[in-house]
Amino acid sequence: MKICANCGTSVPDDAAFCNNCGSAMTETPASENASASATPSTDANASSQPAPAPVPAPAPAPQPGFQQQPYGQAPYQQPQYQQPYVAFDPKDHTSEFDPKDIADNKLFAILPYLFSCIAGIIVGIYVKDSEFVKFHIKNSIRIDITAFLLLLICIIPFIGWIVAIIGVMVLFVIDIIALVWAFQGKAKELPIIGSIGFLK
Repeated sequence: MKICANCGTSVPDDAAFCNNCGSAMTETPASENASASATPSTDANASSQPAPAPVPAPAPAPQPGFQQQPYGQAPYQQPQYQQPYVAFDPKDHTSEFDPKDIADNKLFAILPYLFSCIAGIIVGIYVKDSEFVKFHIKNSIRIDITAFLLLLICIIPFIGWIVAIIGVMVLFVIDIIALVWAFQGKAKELPIIGSIGFLK
């Protein structure tokens, strides 16, 4: 059956004119029927597919010379290095002497500790312009004076001997310490016996 496009009346398929209004019956092209039938299916498929997710916008590039920090963290700070604190030593007199004098004559300053104050006096005559050598000659004289006093203590039996032996051991350690200081170019007062004041 065909339907009249003018009045909507159903007419036989072989009729050329509408029985109701007399309008000529025209066939709808197959291409139009196919496109009409395909259109709903396309719409149905489009409606069944999910909408694409929105693409997030790219983050802005950081500016030169600016370092981004995570939220909640303090900005990076360059660590500050401080020089270590050096305690003042009143018995260290190294800074009072000329560095060139120390470098040139520290080997001569060792000799009084190795060969007693007599060698120190000879060295002092040879290097008479070196204040650094004179300082260590005075220290070696203090050591020899202390050794002489320990020798006098040996006159006392038993107790004097024990005190003298202990004193000689301590004096030997002090002599080694003074020798090392002289080799290192330091001018320090001797421990324990450095208070002998008549050689200032």
